[in-house]
Amino acid sequence: MDTPLPGRSPASAGRRPRVLVVDDEAALRSLLRRALEREGFEVAEAADAAEALDRFRTFGPWVSVLDIGLPDRDGISLLADLRELEPAAVVIVVTGRGDEEIALRAGAASFLHKPFVLANLVQEVRQLAAWRSPSAGAASPAAGATLRFSLSNHEARERSVIGALTLPLRDLLGEAGLLGVRIGVGEMILNAVEHGNLGISAVEKEEALADGRFTGLVASRLAMPQNAGKRVWIESRLSDGEFRVTVRDEGGGFDWRALAAAEPGANLAGRGVLLTRFHFDEVRWNERGNEVTLVKRIPGAS
Repeated sequence: MDTPLPGRSPASAGRRPRVLVVDDEAALRSLLRRALEREGFEVAEAADAAEALDRFRTFGPWVSVLDIGLPDRDGISLLADLRELEPAAVVIVVTGRGDEEIALRAGAASFLHKPFVLANLVQEVRQLAAWRSPSAGAASPAAGATLRFSLSNHEARERSVIGALTLPLRDLLGEAGLLGVRIGVGEMILNAVEHGNLGISAVEKEEALADGRFTGLVASRLAMPQNAGKRVWIESRLSDGEFRVTVRDEGGGFDWRALAAAEPGANLAGRGVLLTRFHFDEVRWNERGNEVTLVKRIPGAS
């Protein structure tokens, strides 16, 4: 029997989650502030690295959005300083092509390319803030237990299932490690919907993102009758020092061989695969390419 899908919960209990936006463009900062405040976040702004450090110390953000290109200092070195101030700091970097892996190795939790869709950034902030919040009162499944979920496309895109999937890791990984696992699983679930069940190719997605059409493209594919009944199946298990997650969709699959052979950060890897390969020890697909298995090795876990 499938595990019941948990209800959505707020990112925090009794207080608004805080977001720090660091960008030298005042108009963009203002746009992001308004969008995030509409979603219930408390937002602080910084125009450069010096102001960002001051705001970070006094404001205590749950999530920071950091543009790598700052006028007074390299954003990567600022990221390292933020992580030194708070090792569990959650930072989304906004970057051009080519420096994603550098940002991840410096401690970024996630990244978005310019130009980005505003709704996607807001969703990323909302999800990371929610994943930072502990699952109050929730009991972890017994070691060795297998969790199974069957989700509609709409349910899978919400990604609220990920908290339940990763409960067994709550006491085994630090906050940064747990967040990384949740990011990787979430990206593969989104890929299962967008590229798998909805059949949106990597080229179509890139072009739609550049033109600001991606949200409409997803909505149009979701509305197609042939996609209405498609589902995403997820199975997870913690045993023998490994956390293993399998995500399967009903799409036609893809040719994963060149992608699987590429090093993390190679141009062949899209954003979701790059993030997942960074946060997991193994990422492998079935022959058809419509099922991916993620493995995170956890020393000391039974």
